[in-house]
Amino acid sequence: MQAAKAGLDAGADAIYVGLKGWSRGGARGELTPRELEQVLVLARQKGAAVQLALNTIPRGREIDYLLERLPELKRWGITGVILNDPGILAYIHRCFPELPLTASIGCGALNVDDVALLEEIGASCIVLPGTVHPAEIAEMRPYVKAQIEVMIHMVDEFHQLGKCWMPSYFRTNPSPMPEMPADGERLTGSIKRGGAGVCFKVCQHPWGLYLNGQKKEERMLPARQVSRAPEVGAYLDAGVDVIKLQGRSLPPELIFPMVRRFRMAIDQVREGRQVLEVPPFELPPSWVVVGR
Repeated sequence: MQAAKAGLDAGADAIYVGLKGWSRGGARGELTPRELEQVLVLARQKGAAVQLALNTIPRGREIDYLLERLPELKRWGITGVILNDPGILAYIHRCFPELPLTASIGCGALNVDDVALLEEIGASCIVLPGTVHPAEIAEMRPYVKAQIEVMIHMVDEFHQLGKCWMPSYFRTNPSPMPEMPADGERLTGSIKRGGAGVCFKVCQHPWGLYLNGQKKEERMLPARQVSRAPEVGAYLDAGVDVIKLQGRSLPPELIFPMVRRFRMAIDQVREGRQVLEVPPFELPPSWVVVGR
Protein backbone atom coordinates (compact mmCIF):
# COMPACT_ATOMS: atom_id res chain seq x y z
CA MET A 1 0.00 0.00 0.00
CA GLN A 2 2.74 2.46 0.99
CA ALA A 3 4.78 1.66 -2.11
CA ALA A 4 1.76 2.15 -4.38
CA LYS A 5 1.01 5.48 -2.71
CA ALA A 6 4.64 6.60 -3.04
CA GLY A 7 4.62 5.85 -6.78
CA LEU A 8 1.34 7.68 -7.34
CA ASP A 9 2.39 10.65 -5.19
CA ALA A 10 5.58 10.94 -7.25
CA GLY A 11 3.60 11.26 -10.47
CA ALA A 12 3.26 7.76 -11.93
CA ASP A 13 0.58 7.55 -14.64
CA ALA A 14 0.05 3.88 -13.89
CA ILE A 15 1.26 1.22 -11.49
CA TYR A 16 1.37 -2.56 -11.46
CA VAL A 17 0.34 -4.24 -8.23
CA GLY A 18 0.27 -7.86 -7.14
CA LEU A 19 -2.70 -9.61 -5.61
CA LYS A 20 -2.14 -12.19 -2.89
CA GLY A 21 -0.98 -15.41 -4.46
CA TRP A 22 -0.48 -14.22 -8.02
CA SER A 23 2.56 -11.99 -8.07
CA ARG A 24 6.16 -12.93 -8.76
CA GLY A 25 7.12 -10.26 -6.29
CA GLY A 26 6.43 -12.57 -3.40
CA ALA A 27 3.94 -12.60 -0.58
CA ARG A 28 5.50 -9.68 1.31
CA GLY A 29 4.66 -7.19 -1.43
CA GLU A 30 1.26 -8.47 -2.43
CA LEU A 31 -2.06 -6.81 -1.68
CA THR A 32 -5.11 -8.30 -0.09
CA PRO A 33 -8.37 -7.75 -2.01
CA ARG A 34 -9.27 -5.00 0.46
CA GLU A 35 -5.92 -3.28 -0.07
CA LEU A 36 -6.32 -3.55 -3.84
CA GLU A 37 -9.66 -1.76 -3.60
CA GLN A 38 -8.00 0.99 -1.55
CA VAL A 39 -5.21 1.37 -4.13
CA LEU A 40 -7.80 1.63 -6.90
CA VAL A 41 -9.56 4.43 -5.04
CA LEU A 42 -6.27 6.28 -4.53
CA ALA A 43 -5.31 5.85 -8.19
CA ARG A 44 -8.66 7.21 -9.36
CA GLN A 45 -8.12 10.28 -7.18
CA LYS A 46 -4.75 10.77 -8.89
CA GLY A 47 -6.09 10.07 -12.38
CA ALA A 48 -3.81 7.05 -12.67
CA ALA A 49 -4.37 3.50 -13.86
CA VAL A 50 -3.81 0.24 -12.01
CA GLN A 51 -2.86 -2.98 -13.73
CA LEU A 52 -2.75 -6.32 -11.98
CA ALA A 53 0.43 -8.40 -12.03
CA LEU A 54 -0.55 -12.03 -12.56
CA ASN A 55 2.96 -13.23 -13.22
CA THR A 56 3.32 -16.49 -11.39
CA ILE A 57 3.15 -19.77 -13.31
CA PRO A 58 -0.10 -21.23 -11.97
CA ARG A 59 -1.13 -24.86 -12.09
CA GLY A 60 -4.10 -25.87 -14.22
CA ARG A 61 -6.74 -25.67 -11.48
CA GLU A 62 -5.29 -22.37 -10.35
CA ILE A 63 -5.79 -20.93 -13.85
CA ASP A 64 -9.47 -21.84 -13.65
CA TYR A 65 -9.71 -20.07 -10.29
CA LEU A 66 -7.98 -17.04 -11.77
CA LEU A 67 -10.44 -16.90 -14.66
CA GLU A 68 -13.33 -17.00 -12.19
CA ARG A 69 -11.89 -14.00 -10.35
CA LEU A 70 -11.05 -11.77 -13.31
CA PRO A 71 -14.59 -10.48 -13.98
CA GLU A 72 -14.84 -9.26 -10.39
CA LEU A 73 -11.42 -7.61 -10.55
CA LYS A 74 -12.41 -5.87 -13.78
CA ARG A 75 -15.51 -4.47 -12.08
CA TRP A 76 -13.31 -3.09 -9.33
CA GLY A 77 -11.51 -0.98 -11.93
CA ILE A 78 -8.24 -2.63 -12.95
CA THR A 79 -7.29 -1.41 -16.40
CA GLY A 80 -5.43 -4.49 -17.50
CA VAL A 81 -3.33 -7.48 -16.54
CA ILE A 82 0.37 -8.18 -16.99
CA LEU A 83 1.46 -11.79 -17.48
CA ASN A 84 4.78 -13.52 -18.05
CA ASP A 85 3.57 -16.79 -19.58
CA PRO A 86 2.60 -16.59 -23.28
CA GLY A 87 0.34 -19.63 -23.03
CA ILE A 88 -1.71 -18.19 -20.17
CA LEU A 89 -1.76 -14.82 -21.92
CA ALA A 90 -3.26 -16.40 -25.04
CA TYR A 91 -5.79 -18.34 -22.95
CA ILE A 92 -6.95 -15.28 -21.03
CA HIS A 93 -7.21 -13.31 -24.28
CA ARG A 94 -9.51 -15.96 -25.73
CA CYS A 95 -11.70 -15.81 -22.60
CA PHE A 96 -11.64 -12.00 -22.20
CA PRO A 97 -10.79 -10.52 -25.63
CA GLU A 98 -11.63 -7.00 -24.48
CA LEU A 99 -9.26 -7.07 -21.47
CA PRO A 100 -5.93 -5.27 -22.15
CA LEU A 101 -3.07 -7.71 -21.60
CA THR A 102 0.57 -6.77 -21.22
CA ALA A 103 3.28 -9.31 -22.06
CA SER A 104 5.76 -8.94 -19.22
CA ILE A 105 9.49 -8.60 -19.68
CA GLY A 106 9.45 -12.20 -18.48
CA CYS A 107 8.02 -13.25 -21.85
CA GLY A 108 11.50 -12.56 -23.19
CA ALA A 109 10.73 -10.32 -26.19
CA LEU A 110 13.86 -8.79 -27.71
CA ASN A 111 13.16 -8.25 -31.39
CA VAL A 112 10.36 -7.55 -33.86
CA ASP A 113 9.54 -11.23 -34.36
CA ASP A 114 9.16 -11.78 -30.60
CA VAL A 115 6.94 -8.71 -30.33
CA ALA A 116 4.83 -9.69 -33.34
CA LEU A 117 4.24 -13.18 -31.91
CA LEU A 118 3.06 -11.82 -28.55
CA GLU A 119 0.83 -9.34 -30.32
CA GLU A 120 -0.65 -12.13 -32.43
CA ILE A 121 -1.62 -14.22 -29.39
CA GLY A 122 -3.37 -11.32 -27.70
CA ALA A 123 -0.96 -8.91 -26.04
CA SER A 124 -2.02 -5.29 -26.38
CA CYS A 125 1.28 -4.14 -24.89
CA ILE A 126 4.74 -5.77 -24.89
CA VAL A 127 7.47 -4.96 -22.38
CA LEU A 128 11.08 -4.79 -23.61
CA PRO A 129 14.15 -4.56 -21.38
CA GLY A 130 16.06 -1.31 -21.08
CA THR A 131 19.02 -2.99 -22.73
CA VAL A 132 17.23 -2.66 -26.09
CA HIS A 133 18.47 0.51 -27.77
CA PRO A 134 16.06 3.22 -29.02
CA ALA A 135 17.30 2.63 -32.59
CA GLU A 136 16.25 -1.03 -32.36
CA ILE A 137 12.80 -0.01 -31.18
CA ALA A 138 12.47 2.51 -34.01
CA GLU A 139 13.05 -0.36 -36.45
CA MET A 140 10.33 -2.46 -34.77
CA ARG A 141 7.72 0.28 -34.48
CA PRO A 142 6.38 0.27 -38.09
CA TYR A 143 5.60 -3.45 -37.82
CA VAL A 144 3.87 -3.44 -34.43
CA LYS A 145 0.40 -2.14 -33.61
CA ALA A 146 0.57 -3.04 -29.92
CA GLN A 147 1.93 -0.62 -27.38
CA ILE A 148 5.64 -0.89 -26.66
CA GLU A 149 6.69 -0.53 -23.05
CA VAL A 150 10.35 -0.30 -22.06
CA MET A 151 11.74 -0.90 -18.61
CA ILE A 152 14.51 1.68 -18.66
CA HIS A 153 15.18 1.50 -14.93
CA MET A 154 15.95 -2.07 -13.96
CA VAL A 155 18.53 -4.54 -12.73
CA ASP A 156 20.22 -6.20 -15.69
CA GLU A 157 21.16 -9.71 -14.62
CA PHE A 158 23.42 -12.07 -16.50
CA HIS A 159 20.48 -13.96 -17.98
CA GLN A 160 17.63 -12.56 -20.01
CA LEU A 161 14.37 -12.56 -18.09
CA GLY A 162 12.08 -15.16 -19.57
CA LYS A 163 15.04 -17.14 -20.81
CA CYS A 164 16.40 -18.21 -17.44
CA TRP A 165 18.37 -21.45 -17.63
CA MET A 166 18.31 -22.15 -13.91
CA PRO A 167 14.84 -23.70 -13.51
CA SER A 168 16.03 -26.63 -11.44
CA TYR A 169 16.72 -24.49 -8.38
CA PHE A 170 13.83 -23.86 -6.09
CA ARG A 171 12.92 -23.88 -2.45
CA THR A 172 10.81 -26.74 -1.25
CA ASN A 173 9.19 -24.98 1.67
CA PRO A 174 5.90 -23.61 0.31
CA SER A 175 4.54 -20.26 1.36
CA PRO A 176 0.86 -19.83 2.22
CA MET A 177 -1.58 -18.72 -0.43
CA PRO A 178 -4.58 -17.87 1.73
CA GLU A 179 -6.86 -17.18 -1.21
CA MET A 180 -5.99 -20.22 -3.24
CA PRO A 181 -8.22 -23.27 -3.46
CA ALA A 182 -6.94 -26.81 -3.02
CA ASP A 183 -3.64 -27.00 -1.11
CA GLY A 184 -3.48 -23.28 -0.52
CA GLU A 185 0.30 -23.20 -0.86
CA ARG A 186 2.83 -22.30 -3.49
CA LEU A 187 6.45 -23.14 -4.01
CA THR A 188 9.06 -20.48 -4.39
CA GLY A 189 11.78 -21.00 -6.91
CA SER A 190 12.87 -20.04 -10.35
CA ILE A 191 10.39 -18.09 -12.43
CA LYS A 192 9.98 -20.90 -14.93
CA ARG A 193 9.57 -23.69 -12.43
CA GLY A 194 6.43 -25.38 -13.61
CA GLY A 195 3.51 -24.96 -11.27
CA ALA A 196 5.30 -22.43 -9.07
CA GLY A 197 6.63 -19.18 -10.32
CA VAL A 198 8.25 -17.01 -7.70
CA CYS A 199 11.85 -16.24 -8.62
CA PHE A 200 14.19 -16.79 -5.68
CA LYS A 201 17.12 -15.19 -7.52
CA VAL A 202 19.46 -18.09 -6.94
CA CYS A 203 21.62 -16.51 -9.64
CA GLN A 204 22.33 -13.64 -7.27
CA HIS A 205 23.76 -15.77 -4.49
CA PRO A 206 27.51 -16.50 -4.21
CA TRP A 207 28.72 -19.35 -6.40
CA GLY A 208 31.83 -21.40 -5.57
CA LEU A 209 34.51 -22.58 -7.99
CA TYR A 210 35.86 -26.03 -7.06
CA LEU A 211 38.85 -27.91 -8.44
CA ASN A 212 39.40 -31.54 -7.43
CA GLY A 213 36.99 -31.11 -4.58
CA GLN A 214 38.73 -28.02 -3.21
CA LYS A 215 37.04 -24.65 -3.21
CA LYS A 216 39.22 -22.18 -5.07
CA GLU A 217 37.14 -19.04 -5.00
CA GLU A 218 33.68 -17.64 -4.62
CA ARG A 219 32.09 -15.14 -6.98
CA MET A 220 28.85 -13.38 -7.66
CA LEU A 221 27.37 -13.63 -11.13
CA PRO A 222 27.23 -10.18 -12.75
CA ALA A 223 24.32 -7.81 -12.23
CA ARG A 224 24.14 -4.09 -12.88
CA GLN A 225 21.67 -1.30 -12.54
CA VAL A 226 20.32 0.13 -15.79
CA SER A 227 18.88 3.63 -15.42
CA ARG A 228 18.44 5.59 -18.63
CA ALA A 229 16.62 8.75 -17.64
CA PRO A 230 18.72 10.97 -19.96
CA GLU A 231 17.51 8.81 -22.88
CA VAL A 232 13.80 9.16 -22.19
CA GLY A 233 13.42 11.47 -25.19
CA ALA A 234 15.19 9.05 -27.51
CA TYR A 235 12.90 6.23 -26.44
CA LEU A 236 9.76 8.30 -26.88
CA ASP A 237 10.97 9.48 -30.31
CA ALA A 238 11.55 5.84 -31.25
CA GLY A 239 7.88 5.11 -30.68
CA VAL A 240 7.84 3.82 -27.11
CA ASP A 241 4.39 4.25 -25.58
CA VAL A 242 5.15 3.51 -21.93
CA ILE A 243 8.24 4.08 -19.79
CA LYS A 244 8.40 1.40 -17.11
CA LEU A 245 10.39 1.41 -13.87
CA GLN A 246 11.23 -1.69 -11.88
CA GLY A 247 10.07 -0.86 -8.40
CA ARG A 248 9.29 -4.30 -7.05
CA SER A 249 11.02 -4.98 -3.73
CA LEU A 250 11.90 -1.33 -3.17
CA PRO A 251 10.75 0.41 0.01
CA PRO A 252 8.43 3.44 -0.39
CA GLU A 253 11.20 5.89 0.53
CA LEU A 254 13.17 4.75 -2.54
CA ILE A 255 10.21 4.44 -4.90
CA PHE A 256 9.24 8.10 -4.57
CA PRO A 257 12.59 9.61 -5.73
CA MET A 258 12.94 7.01 -8.48
CA VAL A 259 9.51 7.76 -9.97
CA ARG A 260 9.98 11.49 -9.43
CA ARG A 261 13.23 11.38 -11.38
CA PHE A 262 11.60 9.89 -14.45
CA ARG A 263 8.47 12.04 -14.09
CA MET A 264 10.72 15.08 -14.39
CA ALA A 265 12.50 13.64 -17.42
CA ILE A 266 9.24 12.82 -19.24
CA ASP A 267 7.78 16.24 -18.49
CA GLN A 268 10.91 17.96 -19.77
CA VAL A 269 10.70 16.00 -23.04
CA ARG A 270 6.99 16.82 -23.45
CA GLU A 271 7.80 20.50 -22.96
CA GLY A 272 10.34 20.30 -25.75
CA ARG A 273 13.30 20.65 -23.44
CA GLN A 274 16.39 18.53 -23.09
CA VAL A 275 16.48 16.23 -20.09
CA LEU A 276 18.53 18.30 -17.69
CA GLU A 277 19.21 18.38 -14.00
CA VAL A 278 17.43 15.14 -13.28
CA PRO A 279 18.55 14.21 -9.78
CA PRO A 280 20.64 11.02 -9.72
CA PHE A 281 19.18 7.95 -8.14
CA GLU A 282 21.33 5.03 -7.10
CA LEU A 283 19.81 1.89 -5.75
CA PRO A 284 21.33 0.20 -2.73
CA PRO A 285 23.57 -2.75 -3.67
CA SER A 286 21.27 -5.06 -1.73
CA TRP A 287 18.48 -4.40 -4.24
CA VAL A 288 19.78 -7.04 -6.60
CA VAL A 289 19.67 -9.69 -3.92
CA VAL A 290 16.17 -9.88 -2.61
CA GLY A 291 15.88 -11.76 0.65
CA ARG A 292 12.73 -13.81 0.62
